Amino acid sequence: MKIYLRCAFTLAAGTLLTVCSAFAIPITVNNFSFEQIFGSALGTGCGGPPACSYSVGPIPGWTTTPSSAVAGQFRPGPSPSPFFTAPLPNGITDAYSNTAGSMLTQTVTTLAQAGVTYTLLVDLGHRLDYPFVSAADLLINGIPHVATGVVPTSGNWSTFTTTYTAIAADTGSAITIRLLTSGLQSEFDNVRLSDSTVSGVPEPEVMGMIGAGFVALALFARRRK
Repeated sequence: MKIYLRCAFTLAAGTLLTVCSAFAIPITVNNFSFEQIFGSALGTGCGGPPACSYSVGPIPGWTTTPSSAVAGQFRPGPSPSPFFTAPLPNGITDAYSNTAGSMLTQTVTTLAQAGVTYTLLVDLGHRLDYPFVSAADLLINGIPHVATGVVPTSGNWSTFTTTYTAIAADTGSAITIRLLTSGLQSEFDNVRLSDSTVSGVPEPEVMGMIGAGFVALALFARRRK
């Protein structure tokens, strides 16, 4: 895992100060906003506006469990529509499931590392014509970490988040995103996952930056003398 640092060098009271801070690294989520579709088009009209269409079947980058679940991708058309008052959070396509107890899952290529914090953000939708039944979690080492957020009002979307810092027992474990449904018309969009470092023993890149700061400070002090 790479760590990105932002560093600032400032002069205060005759002393060169180096301040560095780590920030989150995005983890690739395939088809994160569901714009990639299976085949050439969604193909099935849904009785709404002319732009409204959906598919039942595979979602590129994602696995539907059980495979018999009625799930796919949905384009509600421009907002406001009979389905959503607000526009989709990202793009014109989302994912849905109509089978209670089903899930859409994706296991990312990154493996869990102890001391690293993982953050999942997912936008969940509440259709105008159905109750809110969407949920999401992050599965690491067999343990689900449930995303929480404010339930969206009818016709709108809300971002749900979960943050988890891996422990030693999680090292090398797969990281799986799960989009869950408890009824008809769960709606998902804009799935984002990132990791970041936490306090602890700095990794080599961090140690290198700290060392560079001390060298710069020593050179500056020497020049003043």
